[in-house]
Amino acid sequence: MQQYYKELVLFVHKMTGDKELSLEIVQETYAKTLERQKEINIENERAFLYKVARNLTFDYSKKNKNKQFIEYDDERNFCSKEEEPDEVLMETKKDELLLEALESLPPYLKEVFVLHFFDGLDKKKIAVILNINVNTVQKYVIRATTQLTKYIEDKDWN
Repeated sequence: MQQYYKELVLFVHKMTGDKELSLEIVQETYAKTLERQKEINIENERAFLYKVARNLTFDYSKKNKNKQFIEYDDERNFCSKEEEPDEVLMETKKDELLLEALESLPPYLKEVFVLHFFDGLDKKKIAVILNINVNTVQKYVIRATTQLTKYIEDKDWN
């Protein structure tokens, strides 16, 4: 959770224009988030922290109307779901697990699987390339898929 500290301070500072106040609000944000974590499971800590920080900033603005606050546009300053660090990491982990699972296959199954799913070749072309029967290609695709699925399930990947 601490990896978001600096960006939260900048986020709050852009709304308040006051560095000291920003530090106070972010500190309170972390305190409230830690308290809330005892009650619920927070799936996306970064989003939760930003929401708490924004709400605390708005609350402070209402209490101290003599200070001018600037509305901070979330849409401009947040990345898309696919670009979020958690999502990038998750996709990287999925890719690593798939590669690991592929490496566990016997070479003949791996070759047929890669030709069919990654290179996009149909089963007839694979049969011609590898000089094997089309039914054998079909069996290899099914067997490879089954073994990959089992490997991934055994790794508790959902």
